[in-house]
Amino acid sequence: MKNSSIFDEFYPEGGLNTASYDLRADLDRKIFEDPIPFYTRLALSLVHENGVLELGCGTGRISAAIARLGVAVEGLDLSPAMLDQARANYPDLTWHLGNMCDFDLGRQFDLVIIPFRGLQEVTDADDQRRALERACAHLKPGGAIALDLMDPDLRYCLPEGDPEPVELPIFPMPDGVGQPGSRLRITAMERTNDPLTQKFSEHWRFEEINDQGDVIKREDCWHHLRWVHRSEMRLMLELSGFVSITEFSDFQGNPPKYASNQVWMAKRPD
Repeated sequence: MKNSSIFDEFYPEGGLNTASYDLRADLDRKIFEDPIPFYTRLALSLVHENGVLELGCGTGRISAAIARLGVAVEGLDLSPAMLDQARANYPDLTWHLGNMCDFDLGRQFDLVIIPFRGLQEVTDADDQRRALERACAHLKPGGAIALDLMDPDLRYCLPEGDPEPVELPIFPMPDGVGQPGSRLRITAMERTNDPLTQKFSEHWRFEEINDQGDVIKREDCWHHLRWVHRSEMRLMLELSGFVSITEFSDFQGNPPKYASNQVWMAKRPD
């Protein structure tokens, strides 16, 4: 099922994309604002005996950072390939394979987080609301949710999309992947937009190359996302049962700002 909220196609088993995820995430943290301190601060200040649930946990980087502080945390993700990495890297933590739009872990938490724009991986508006409803159901009364999104810059959401490729810096190959001495080239090939549904799709190319730049292995993947406007996000939180809704433009608590980040916090009623 392509371009779906209930099926992961971007992170294939054994693929260069999946294996290199943490390398790209580390680069993202250097170029943009690092979200990990924000979520670890929240965990320390808001969590008591019920722990943290991370939705869209991926390879487990943020859950692991929380766990290192002595805070109980569990993660849930739709991608078997990403969870394989999480389990290999952090075998002492609890990982759940599941869809954030439709899951029931049979318990409640002090804090639910959806970091690194994870809600935008859900490409249907109704499913995004269902994910928030499931998050609310997994919070104890008075518990909190925190998440971050990209605030859309409408200049880049037009129907013509962006056909220009952008090449990332060359990466070393992930440990245990590829031929000796090879490197990884990652290129954002193009982006298509659907303003009606607020969906955009990015074509990414992953190539293992040798010292001469010759391609040893190539992998093409499409990443499907949905942008969310601030007013829409606030309404979805309200309809999902949340109160005390607060929004920021960054992880430092600054006021909302167009075409920046959306950082949201809200509570389940007491």
